[in-house]
Amino acid sequence: MSDGQMPTFRDTAADRDWWQGDAKRHYRELAHWLRGIAAKCRLPNPQQELLDIARHYDIRANDLSRGGTAP
Repeated sequence: MSDGQMPTFRDTAADRDWWQGDAKRHYRELAHWLRGIAAKCRLPNPQQELLDIARHYDIRANDLSRGGTAP
């Protein structure tokens, strides 16, 4: 906060609301993007690593859809 004010509970609640509303969409977009890159990857180990990360992002998005919090 550049104006020297302390954050209020309202600011924290707004951040939480943004996180729960927009983060799940962002995680799903990242998972889709990673799967696209994995499909172009010719090396099996990096391809599997990208698919694993995409799967974890889908899990995080699902958790947020159920009202959980992502780490």
